[in-house]
Amino acid sequence: MSGGKLDDVILMQHADAELDERETAELGPQLERDADARTKLESLGEMTELVRGHLELSADAVADRRFSSMWREIGKNLDADAPRGVWARVTAWLERHRGHVITGAVSAGAVAAIALIVRPGDPGTAVKQFGRIDVQPAALRSPPAIESLDTPDGTGTVINIEDEDGHAAVIWVTPADTVEGI
Repeated sequence: MSGGKLDDVILMQHADAELDERETAELGPQLERDADARTKLESLGEMTELVRGHLELSADAVADRRFSSMWREIGKNLDADAPRGVWARVTAWLERHRGHVITGAVSAGAVAAIALIVRPGDPGTAVKQFGRIDVQPAALRSPPAIESLDTPDGTGTVINIEDEDGHAAVIWVTPADTVEGI
């Protein structure tokens, strides 16, 4: 921006808030000195208000019947695009969720292929069996016996609890750097 008379384009940009902060700061002192520029800027503000008011009044002048007929027409177009019948709804759903269905099918196929590859080949081959697990109610089990407890950098406490539900062992480990009483 020059130090002389202000350009009309600069004034319009200022009125429309299109100038950055630095340009607006430079424009301030020039507006104080140039009465003609201030008058043009005020006129631009009044013109903006007149145009905005005219547009608002024009929008209010449109009959509500016309708006309601426009919305009816839009609704008809939307309803025409909606799928009709059960099969059409199913295919429309599949179309919207195609990626998910394809991903699921490919994943299921991959899992089936891995299961076929990993399964034992010869039916005569026995799978290695481990010993049976003795499953008893907690009340019939023997209490746990802890022979030794190694807790590096700390102390360990074993608490045996016995009640009507059976036996339980609680192992409490306290770090060595813990201060008692806190």
